[in-house]
Amino acid sequence: MSERVKGVLLGLGLGVAPLLLLDLARQLGRAAAGEPGTSTQWWSLAVYVLVGLVVALGVAMGRRERLTPAVGALVVAIAVLPGLPGTGPLTRLPVPLVADVARDLTAVVLVVLGAYAYAAIRGAKA
Repeated sequence: MSERVKGVLLGLGLGVAPLLLLDLARQLGRAAAGEPGTSTQWWSLAVYVLVGLVVALGVAMGRRERLTPAVGALVVAIAVLPGLPGTGPLTRLPVPLVADVARDLTAVVLVVLGAYAYAAIRGAKA
């Protein structure tokens, strides 16, 4: 497999993984709100830590090549842009699951997008 194809596939994984993990954290948070005093709230926190680890891995991969975090940023941008105000035509994109995540956790998703964009712009250390 060529390095570019591998970079694109890793970027797709790095873009989708935080969105799915954030959806899991959102669901666990709702479950914890329904059952106060249970350990479910700690699982939600653990999933947020896992999201941070995935994003750190994406930023670290940006030191080798720019393509992987750039694809990850593109995937996250496609998910978050329909939920932002002033993006009228983009609201018709068929991303139902991640649209809920992007709407409920917009700040976190924008931080993920910013981290990947930073890694893609900065690129390899000279």
